Amino acid sequence: QDIRKTRKHQQRRILSSDELLYDPEEDSRDQEWVDSQRRGYRNQRRAPQQRQAKPAPVPSSDAVLNCPACMTTLCLDCQRHESYKTQYRAMFVMNCVVNKEEILKYRKKVKRRSKKMKHSKEISSIQSNQEEEEVYHPVLCTECSTEVAVMDKDEVFHFFNVLASHS
Repeated sequence: QDIRKTRKHQQRRILSSDELLYDPEEDSRDQEWVDSQRRGYRNQRRAPQQRQAKPAPVPSSDAVLNCPACMTTLCLDCQRHESYKTQYRAMFVMNCVVNKEEILKYRKKVKRRSKKMKHSKEISSIQSNQEEEEVYHPVLCTECSTEVAVMDKDEVFHFFNVLASHS
């Protein structure tokens, strides 16, 4: 009977964090780190302010973006594209490198003016044949060199090849 009691006691014993190889506080510390990173982005955009007693709220983000090949975190703060639901744009990224040597061009036709505005046929035909050319640079994951985004002339990153974890 003593042996049975000892076995039951050992089965019911609560294991420590070291024995579990798990730290229950780790999730909280990780969340604090992510929030501090995202607050830092906000402070880069604005003029330096005095320290506040209460930390500023974290700006809202549509997703956390990861590389599809190696799962490396690429972006913590982004906006989802209105019509293309698998695309995102962001200003602050991590683990990304921009290939400034390569230029990607995208041609888009200039929108025609409305019929209400009176222009000669010659001017409107010239405008309809013109095309705007947007210039982008490819963006690669630093860990595995997978192309995950492009960067435009305003240094906005447009992600298209990513894994998104929505909040």
